[in-house]
Amino acid sequence: MKPYLFALLLAFIPAAVSAQSGDERSIQEKMTAAEFKAAGLDKLDKSELKNLNDWINGVKTVIIEKPVIVEKVVTVPATEKAAEPTEDFQSTIVGEFGGFRGNTRITLANGQIWDQADGKQLHIRKIKDAKVNFSYSSFAGWKVQVDGYNAWIRVKRAN
Repeated sequence: MKPYLFALLLAFIPAAVSAQSGDERSIQEKMTAAEFKAAGLDKLDKSELKNLNDWINGVKTVIIEKPVIVEKVVTVPATEKAAEPTEDFQSTIVGEFGGFRGNTRITLANGQIWDQADGKQLHIRKIKDAKVNFSYSSFAGWKVQVDGYNAWIRVKRAN
């Protein structure tokens, strides 16, 4: 009985192998021309027909798409002040001026208000509408000099 079982097993192996491998004929070969046309497959172009045949036969196609890059412009509100001009200039102190005392505030004719930034003192006789020269240094910042005096006093803009 064992030889019969073995012969029976050998008889079914080719059927199992053909079922696993599948029928790899194209759909045109599997259908008649009338069936092909009735199914509307005659309207497919060559690449669509190839994709259909591959799908039917279990061929996996991997489609790699290019990534889409979307640029988005975002406006971020400025948190820093706009850069101040750093050119030297001349102006006039409004009213009577009697010198710097370490914490002096001056108002210029153009409306700017400046505070003394260092502790230096400059005692001068009171002057009405004193002329002053401003100079900017990237190391020390702004300095002011009263006309007729050699001393420079460091200042910073208050407004």
